[in-house]
Amino acid sequence: MLNFRGNRVQYSLLPHRTARYDAFTSAFTSHDMKPANTSSPRTLALALAAAILVAACATEPKPAPAPAPAPPPPPAAVVEPPKPAAPPVPELSPAQAKAQAQKLTIEAISQLQNGDESGAQKTLEQAQALDASNDLAKKLLEQIKADPQKELGAVFFRYTVQRDDSMSKIAQQYLGDRYKFHILAKYNDIQNPSKLAAGQVIKIPGRQPPPGAVPPRPAAPAAPEPTDEAAKAASPDNATPRSASMALMQQAADLTKAGNLEGAYDAYREAALRDPGNRDAVVQRDATRNSLARRYEREAAQAFQRQNLDEAINKWDRVLALEPGNQKAKLERERAIDLRKKLNEKFGTKPS
Repeated sequence: MLNFRGNRVQYSLLPHRTARYDAFTSAFTSHDMKPANTSSPRTLALALAAAILVAACATEPKPAPAPAPAPPPPPAAVVEPPKPAAPPVPELSPAQAKAQAQKLTIEAISQLQNGDESGAQKTLEQAQALDASNDLAKKLLEQIKADPQKELGAVFFRYTVQRDDSMSKIAQQYLGDRYKFHILAKYNDIQNPSKLAAGQVIKIPGRQPPPGAVPPRPAAPAAPEPTDEAAKAASPDNATPRSASMALMQQAADLTKAGNLEGAYDAYREAALRDPGNRDAVVQRDATRNSLARRYEREAAQAFQRQNLDEAINKWDRVLALEPGNQKAKLERERAIDLRKKLNEKFGTKPS
């Protein structure tokens, strides 16, 4: 700092500037120069310039900016452990594939009888993938995709369902194939064939047969050739009660081999009616009726376990139609009816 008092210049420097000032003034007094006159104007000007120069040079440099922090390293990618490979599907032998396809086809029939058409279609497609030669699976798929009106025709007659009727039995009786029950149900807009009830009126495609006539029941497609005796019995020249009974017996045997117990029972029963002295027809009729009743009992119990009470009651009705004195069937039927009534009261639904 500079203070002017009279002709003398008084100055003082900050402590950190003193060294620079001393170095500057020593430059003017070196080389045998005479001391400057401090009282002259020239001296004052030099001193003032030196002070300004020292003050300008003494400005401290600005500190360098701090380096920008380094960006954080990217997170390490999470590598998922490899998923375990699915166990290989064991390949089936041709015989195993055929057996599995047959099992699936039977399952699909049950699905169709209970109104599950979409599920049955998937099951049948699986069956065909396993065994393309499964003719039954192919025919059932065709029924699912077919238009029933175009397939069965516009001409029909009315039929009142009897107590021991089923859709497959009616299909066998009037269409010649029990497995056409599904397209017959579609023809009548029946979603669930198992709920067919006695007294219900349905449409049967074709012309109504004359009263008392027995509709034809063709044998299964793979049925064996009839024996010579059966061929003679079926001949119009030999249309006696005995020969007609024998023809029906052969037909019933073919239906039994094809698994159509309903059709076989009807054929044996008709054979016994045509020829009351045909003891074999009576024995086979009773045995088939017993097998059919036991099957209905199993199906009724299974339906009850699934809480499909309408189907259970329907199956017990069929058992009683075959065996009117079956006390177990009567009790189980009443139990199913009672449970259905309680459920209807609880959930406020109308009886079906």
